[in-house]
Amino acid sequence: MHHILRKFPKDAPGPVVVKAEGNYIHTADGRKLLDTTAGNTSLAVLGWGHQGVLDAMRAQMDKFCHVDINVWTNPMLEELGELLLSQAPKGLNRVYYVGNSGSEAMEAALKLSYQAHHDAGNKQRTWFISRLQSFHGATLHGVGVSELPILNFYRPLLPAQLAQIQQHNPYLGRKEGESLEEYSARGAQELEDKILEIGPDNVAAFIGETQLGSLVGDVPAAPGYWKAIRAVCDKYGVHLILDEIYCGLGRSGKIYNCSWDDVTPDFVAIGKNLGAGYAPLSAVVTNDSLEKIVVSPTGQGRIQHGHTHQGYSLGAAAALAVQKIVHTPEMLGHISSLGQHMRDRLTGELGDHPFFRNVRGRGLLFSIEHDCENKNGFAQAVSKIMLERHQVIINAKWHRTSFTPPYSLTREQADYVLDGFIGAFKEVSVNWPK
Repeated sequence: MHHILRKFPKDAPGPVVVKAEGNYIHTADGRKLLDTTAGNTSLAVLGWGHQGVLDAMRAQMDKFCHVDINVWTNPMLEELGELLLSQAPKGLNRVYYVGNSGSEAMEAALKLSYQAHHDAGNKQRTWFISRLQSFHGATLHGVGVSELPILNFYRPLLPAQLAQIQQHNPYLGRKEGESLEEYSARGAQELEDKILEIGPDNVAAFIGETQLGSLVGDVPAAPGYWKAIRAVCDKYGVHLILDEIYCGLGRSGKIYNCSWDDVTPDFVAIGKNLGAGYAPLSAVVTNDSLEKIVVSPTGQGRIQHGHTHQGYSLGAAAALAVQKIVHTPEMLGHISSLGQHMRDRLTGELGDHPFFRNVRGRGLLFSIEHDCENKNGFAQAVSKIMLERHQVIINAKWHRTSFTPPYSLTREQADYVLDGFIGAFKEVSVNWPK
């Protein structure tokens, strides 16, 4: 372990994994752990070792692992694109394969937005507006439109044309006596005010996670928020970029989380849930307006953004197999019903507990927020009991426990997790300061 530059060099290396199958991780010390985090970053949405996905990958490897999609045609990408658009919001009819990671998808969405404005004769539209307490990737532009204190030291390196407004969090940001609809309208007004401050002709796009991520604790938007944001963007010719790398492709019980809000963005970034950890692939879902602009007399004739592993062939094989499973009424129904069952149990059995603040989210993407002193310490204590006593991995830290289990989690497994968690929550709270 002395040859690897690890992200956390002060920490001891993690346990050695000898096998992962279904929803379980097997470690070299003999443990069999039920993973409710889907691989820590919620990417393993079908668990591990799904034979259908592995068979599709083996068949692809027998042909080739990757060919350059700018030179050669891979029909599998067209089939995958058709599937991804089959349940997309109305008007989205193009998929741009950008690379392997969600960070690459967000970087591409920003560049595609700028090129659309540039080639249409609006070269001055160089500003991007995002929200506080957000995370949109590890590239410099991704960091720039994020707001994470530990990354502030990168600020001297970041592009200058970036602005932010408040996060949209009905549990945190609403004023006393303010309705959800009024809160949504206030958020949209803040965006409009920021656009006017910068100058409407200077703004390229507004960026947001459709449902706030685990940094905040899996918070959906208040009713009407995204429609109001869409109206502001339309008013000033500003693109709407939605980040669904974490919250999309089935996580919410719908393929696109924004479908719950009945809104059509200009660009949707998708990534980790696409290939489900079997092979990396990321993309931007958009419409054909960019294509028309690029090939117009003022356009550059090509998309000025690309990577070696665009449309990675092995990743496409894995993603197509994964999405054929996810894009079914049976799977989406299971995600919705199991998520509702888990939230109902948490509310029913902890709702009157003094340390319980709320449960929020959609599908199998939700959090319970803690209300006590030293919330992170409380979360870690609960997590320790779950791991050591119940052999269950949970994502408990900061102010919440975030549940992002694989879609393949069964009702029996879910109840086992909840039995342990509810018991641990109550047990730790007994001697914990309020």
